[in-house]
Amino acid sequence: MINYVDKKIYYHINTGDALEVGDIIEMRDCYNKFHDEIYDSEYLLDGMDANMLLINKRRNKEYDNFDIDEFRLVYETVNNSAAITRELIFEEVRKEIDKELPSRMKCLYVCENMEDINKWLEIFKRTNKKDKDYQILKLELTGKCVTCDASYVLRQNISLNKKRELAKKYWNGEVKDNEKEVLFEGTATVKEIICSNK
Repeated sequence: MINYVDKKIYYHINTGDALEVGDIIEMRDCYNKFHDEIYDSEYLLDGMDANMLLINKRRNKEYDNFDIDEFRLVYETVNNSAAITRELIFEEVRKEIDKELPSRMKCLYVCENMEDINKWLEIFKRTNKKDKDYQILKLELTGKCVTCDASYVLRQNISLNKKRELAKKYWNGEVKDNEKEVLFEGTATVKEIICSNK
């Protein structure tokens, strides 16, 4: 369910360019950093993608001979492909349920309090975001928010039908493990930089 907010305080983990107090972030029709990270990523090793690498390994019967760079290429390709597939399905289901819901690809991810921020920092430590520099920002938001349970998003390598089922639960606001994420669309003003390692 969409929640309209006017000058309400939320918190954000900024992994993009450093921001300063007074900066304004407009989140409406442009894609966010999350979109760019998964849609613009391309994984190659010596000009070869993961599929070409695996075909060559099979052709040469080198099934158990992977160095660390080859393993990383296959791992990142599989992980990113699963994320792209998931996001395409989640976006399709969002439009079916309610086109007015903020898109995961065009929103600003925010938290209602510092307790939720700290939970997300712990999740980042277990994912590919663990080495990113970040700022914790206190924001004043005017626009629309939707609160969803991210535990429906965190499992990636499942069938397309199961991904659709999870997307429906996510967008309908069903709570599973209460890994809360708030998707915001509108205008955000930086009120305070709580901490920064940028």
